[in-house]
Amino acid sequence: MKVSEMLDRLADKHHIFKVETIGDACMGVTNLDGSEYDTHVKQVAEYAQDAVRAASEILIDEDNPSLGYVQIRVGFNSGPVVSNAIGSLNPRYGIFGDTVNTASRMESNSMPGKIHCSFASAQLLKT
Repeated sequence: MKVSEMLDRLADKHHIFKVETIGDACMGVTNLDGSEYDTHVKQVAEYAQDAVRAASEILIDEDNPSLGYVQIRVGFNSGPVVSNAIGSLNPRYGIFGDTVNTASRMESNSMPGKIHCSFASAQLLKT
């Protein structure tokens, strides 16, 4: 199974809406309509754990197992976003805001095979 296919299946399992994939990065969101307020950060954390675990079981190159297994970096944040359809010729859905920017920084500063979450998400996970 490819990594993108695995991430799609896990997103469906954890009720994560995959917004877009750019290069090797995948961005998802939950609780956009407010109906998952009490569970959204737990959903994302469990998705992150499952994604890291599942990716680590996928060979980088099945023809050359010596290359090892896929190691993804994960980052997430909690907070308000703005969402809308972008463009008119080929419209696509997008989310924007400081929450998205911070989540991106969490991912880029994470380490392979690890999950990095913001203080805001950590505080919500404690409750």
